[in-house]
Amino acid sequence: MSFPRTSLTLIQRLASGGSEDDWQGFLGDYWGPTCRFSLRWGARGLNDAEEVASQTFEVLWEKRLLVRWISNRSAKLRTLICCVVRNILSDRHRTQAGRDRLARDLARRADELNERTEGRADAFYAAWVEDLLQRSVEAIAADYCRESKDDYVRVLYGRLCERLTIAEVADALTLKPATVVNYFRHARQRLAEKLEQMVRMQIHRYCLSEEAESEFGLEWQQLGEYLAEHGGLEEAVRNAYELLDPVRVTKHQKAGLSKAATRLTATIRASSGETPSSGRP
Repeated sequence: MSFPRTSLTLIQRLASGGSEDDWQGFLGDYWGPTCRFSLRWGARGLNDAEEVASQTFEVLWEKRLLVRWISNRSAKLRTLICCVVRNILSDRHRTQAGRDRLARDLARRADELNERTEGRADAFYAAWVEDLLQRSVEAIAADYCRESKDDYVRVLYGRLCERLTIAEVADALTLKPATVVNYFRHARQRLAEKLEQMVRMQIHRYCLSEEAESEFGLEWQQLGEYLAEHGGLEEAVRNAYELLDPVRVTKHQKAGLSKAATRLTATIRASSGETPSSGRP
């Protein structure tokens, strides 16, 4: 399963310290998938998953794993992240010394990552898709609310996330069934458009400009194949929301992501003796 190729320009900035904007962007793109992957592979609830995610990004920086990855790209970036997460989860109850040994082992073995972890990498891809779908739903919900079309959001959420029938949604919202059908059709089309927009935006963040369109075409095709294999767009959205409660997670994730960014910034400053700049190079 393919994944958006990461532009070396961004990773090189991160490997050399990066600006706070660089790290915020990297966290924003990979925080949600890393938390979801952690939950699936042994984290004890959302708090523990966020702690694992924070440690993952700290280890990537502290042990210069991104530097090693740049020098030998035999493994995909997602494979590296998966390896770090899995080893952290297996070492959750050990001492700090144990964690340090783990990080040293990861650094030593970073260039040995290969297709043996491909199944885990595919699981990370699934987590990335789920996070992308949830963010897309939240984005169009915000759009509809700004347009004073709250019922479109309620219809979409009722049909996809609560698995209600057309009649049940119509009864709950005191709308005609035909109106519910129209609202749902409109919301689903907007969701597809938003999903395409968000994939395109991420591709442009992580690819060189001259490669962006071809990379988008490959990634969009791959995403379509993945969704088809997993019951289509609607079923994929349902699965994404069944794993995590959307209201609780949306509020929780903002706090967790902010805390992780603060921790990571402090780690970078302490290890480099410098303060990352606030803007991009």
